Amino acid sequence: MSRAPKIPSTSDSSFYVMASGQIESAIFSGNLDNLYCRYALSFGNDWGVIHGVDSGLSQIARKDAGSQDQSVTWNFPIDCTFKATNAFGWPRLAISVYGVDALGRDVVRGYGSLLLPTSPGSHVRYVHTYTPMSSSILQRFISWMSGTHPEFFDSKFVSQGEGREVTRVRNTGVVKVTVNVMTKGMESFGYNSGGGVAGSTLNMGGSGNFSTTGGFNMGGPATPALSERY
Repeated sequence: MSRAPKIPSTSDSSFYVMASGQIESAIFSGNLDNLYCRYALSFGNDWGVIHGVDSGLSQIARKDAGSQDQSVTWNFPIDCTFKATNAFGWPRLAISVYGVDALGRDVVRGYGSLLLPTSPGSHVRYVHTYTPMSSSILQRFISWMSGTHPEFFDSKFVSQGEGREVTRVRNTGVVKVTVNVMTKGMESFGYNSGGGVAGSTLNMGGSGNFSTTGGFNMGGPATPALSERY
């Protein structure tokens, strides 16, 4: 059981953002199976992690045999608390999905990125994934013959803007992400973080409160019907 982060007093010249949730499930074209995902949080120089981890690797998931639902379910948890002095560089979640081919090799199935919601509360996001394409027909043929597909050297590349304008990609699937965001101290920096909804507070060890507009339900059905999800 993890210990709640210690939050300094509001006199500190920083604000805090806590993101918790899960990379829930995914569906890919081409009847792909045996998939796992890797995530990494990318953020600016004025941000720092004070609790939790900013990267992770999930288990391999398979489709439910005999079911019409073609999705794979990970329910892979995300839990990270940030301290920042500037909203510039707001964290982005970079997701990489890999699969195992017939020869037992790890093959990339899709990349995608998500800007963590800037308002407190529970959020559901759908991340469209893609893979890079070879730059020529010859390289595409060699890639098909060898079974080695193009990959990004850095998985966080998808969460950045530099160099992406010359990248050719193709769509591969969709990943469902559920995330709950809580903030503290943003109002003192002039940011409106709560909207017009009266929120509740979450006590973090008696040293400070996060503001939130709703709870995050980790229970309930993990895989709703396909038509509801994608």
